Amino acid sequence: MSEDEYPYASLEKEGYELEPVELDNWQDQGFLEHPVPADDERFNVQEGDIVKLIFHYAKPLKVQGKSFDAEHMWVVITSTDKDYLTGFLDNEPSYTKILSPGAELNFHPEHIVDIWRGE
Repeated sequence: MSEDEYPYASLEKEGYELEPVELDNWQDQGFLEHPVPADDERFNVQEGDIVKLIFHYAKPLKVQGKSFDAEHMWVVITSTDKDYLTGFLDNEPSYTKILSPGAELNFHPEHIVDIWRGE
């Protein structure tokens, strides 16, 4: 796949990127509320599922004197037709103005750190 065909956001072009999560390295991270779902769950998500991704920003905003270069946000999956997933942002970002609710983005199952089941 050439650079022009790379379907995911990059810090250089879009000002943000998504954190890929290798399951073995992420199960005991203290900042995640739940364990990362197993690969079979992440690779079998469907349209309409709501998943959490970690967004990293090149230039995060300061909010009340604090700035974080990453935040976790929910995305609703709208397509699983290609070699990647497509969805729209279902959160109001706190530390960037480059994304807003409803923004469409592409991601990979390895970017998923949580799946909301409505429980």
